[in-house]
Amino acid sequence: MTAAWILNTVGLLTTTIGALLILLYLWKAPRFAEDRLPPEGKRAYARHRRLLTVSVGLLAAWLVVQYLAVILV
Repeated sequence: MTAAWILNTVGLLTTTIGALLILLYLWKAPRFAEDRLPPEGKRAYARHRRLLTVSVGLLAAWLVVQYLAVILV
């Protein structure tokens, strides 16, 4: 095991944890902005929020797969 391998693994772990924390925040964050928006703004905000949550979820899933590959291979 080289130092570069260890640094890359720690960096991937840190990035994966960060992506999972962002996903958790997006999933459970309070929806305070929806109260002040008109109906069309609420629809646009809900769509944007849903797309952002899905994209961060896919990123987090890919990082988890990569981290598992590093550990198992």
